[in-house]
Amino acid sequence: MAHLWPTLRRIKSDLTITCRRCGNRQVWPRALAIEILGGETLPHQIRGKIRCDLCGARGREGLIDTDARM
Repeated sequence: MAHLWPTLRRIKSDLTITCRRCGNRQVWPRALAIEILGGETLPHQIRGKIRCDLCGARGREGLIDTDARM
C-alpha cells in the first residue's frame, strides 16, 4: 500500500513554527504558508526553507520545528 506524505495543501490548520534555539514561535495561516512555501511542500522540506527572524537559526540545521493538523 502506498503511503501519501502530507503536503501543505492537505493541512487543515495553521502552521506553527518554533525555533529551538531562542523559543520564537509564529503561527502562519494555512493560506500564507501555501503562498510562501508552495502547496506541494512536504513537512521535512518546510524546515529547510525557513529561518528564525529573531536569532537566525536555520531549519536545515535542525533548529526549527513545525506542526500542523492534518
